Amino acid sequence: MRPLAALNPRCYDRLRSRLQLSIREGRPIIQPFAEKLQAVCFDLDWTLSYYPLSTQQALEQALSRASCPLDCLGDLTTAADRYNTRWLELERTAESIDTIRLQIMTTLFEDQGFSDASTILKVSQAYDDIRRESGVLAYPGIDGFLADLRSTYRLGLFTNGPTFLQWDKLKALGFDTLFDAIIVAGDVGVYKPDPQAFRLLLNELDVPAKHSLFVGDNYDADIVGAHNAGMYTAWIKHDEDRVIPTIQPTIVTSQTTRLREVLL
Repeated sequence: MRPLAALNPRCYDRLRSRLQLSIREGRPIIQPFAEKLQAVCFDLDWTLSYYPLSTQQALEQALSRASCPLDCLGDLTTAADRYNTRWLELERTAESIDTIRLQIMTTLFEDQGFSDASTILKVSQAYDDIRRESGVLAYPGIDGFLADLRSTYRLGLFTNGPTFLQWDKLKALGFDTLFDAIIVAGDVGVYKPDPQAFRLLLNELDVPAKHSLFVGDNYDADIVGAHNAGMYTAWIKHDEDRVIPTIQPTIVTSQTTRLREVLL
């Protein structure tokens, strides 16, 4: 393993590993791992893959396709935030994508005092069609990065979300064959940041926590959860202005593939 290279100057101030040293921009590079890594584990959404359309963009297109005024959901930025919040609230109990999207769309319209079922269904179906058409994409270089990692490490993936959505996404991306272990939270009923989620994955990989790294974009779910399970952590920090909270990640970078410089 090569010494750690600078990943993102804007993201580094002083980052401490869970066990020992720190990384500082502009100083001699320090190896952040006190133990030799045997496994690298990943989150899926916004770590390895992304949606080409934001929730706000998809809502705007759905309204337009359904011939509804763009202001019928009020401010679309607020509506998109509400959509995402409701998704997290409902995803553990929903039976299908169609069901969860219709429930959320009903909530968004009812927030505006609108309850016409046929219109809500029309917009929900349009939103679903748009999501299916635009799909989900892997970040550039991810496939090659994962393939190269496999020559050195055991690879794991733990993704929150319902079974019916996440497995379809993994197969569409071709990720279902790239990992030594994959766990979808909906299959096991355990969700990040519960440390048990990470322990389940490590058990499948047969690797101790102290020899493993978890890579994710969600600070609360991925970084705090993995840290509490005893793993090293790499935070994919999309918002460069966000202050690093109390628990310091081992590594911070803006792009997953930049970890190549650390791990290979």
